[in-house]
Amino acid sequence: MFKRTLLTGAVLSLGFVAAAQAEFKVMTVNGEKVSVQRQEEVYNNAVKAGAKAGPQLEDQVRRAITEETVLLQEAAKARIERTKEYRTAIDRAGKQLKVQLLVSEYAKKNPVSDKEARAAYDKARAAYGDTEYQVRHILVKTQDEATKLIERINKGEKFENLAKQYSIDPQSRDQGGLVGWLVPSNVDQAFGNAFKVLSAGSVAQAPILNQYGYHIVKLDAKRKAENFPTWESQKQSLKDQLSELKAKNHFAELVKKAKVN
Repeated sequence: MFKRTLLTGAVLSLGFVAAAQAEFKVMTVNGEKVSVQRQEEVYNNAVKAGAKAGPQLEDQVRRAITEETVLLQEAAKARIERTKEYRTAIDRAGKQLKVQLLVSEYAKKNPVSDKEARAAYDKARAAYGDTEYQVRHILVKTQDEATKLIERINKGEKFENLAKQYSIDPQSRDQGGLVGWLVPSNVDQAFGNAFKVLSAGSVAQAPILNQYGYHIVKLDAKRKAENFPTWESQKQSLKDQLSELKAKNHFAELVKKAKVN
């Protein structure tokens, strides 16, 4: 509605998080051994991705590894690796991996400084703004319906009740149209412009049109911005993102300079 900045596949990716603890033992699937290390790698990667550590996750890991092992055994029987499609896919995946590792290696060798990252953070913080707005809205399909609802609100009917009755936004309807605390820079321009000029408790007198329909906008309150994340919480993530961007820009320039006959 607004701009906001299979277990098997996720679980079976390699990774390691030392803090995650689990007890595994060597398991066999149709006679093929699966090491404790392999199970721990899968488990720890799942925890790193946000899965809750514990016995339930251990069971999920075992099931996921069993599924993968059985399917790979069947693929071996079918000699999938000898097919043209397999060799083509492996070649394509290998090329993509080479490019990914190239970008990653460049980013490691050309890290972004704290100063650069802080400048980017400050720019984003300034764009976010100093004020947050608690907003409600009623979303309807037609301008005529929106106009009539604004007239009813002006005559004294409660915005919240009309939102529950008429709004087609399932996320806010049952809360009386409450969207939450927003800043204009994080939503559609027309929507942001509508609520930032309102005084607390007032309703915009013209409906706002976007791809979802017509919005009737109400401002509940204003406050000093407090939802923007802190520098310390974003520092490393921001440096990583900027390093990757720097690498991509570097190779984009090389592509531009390539001699093509």
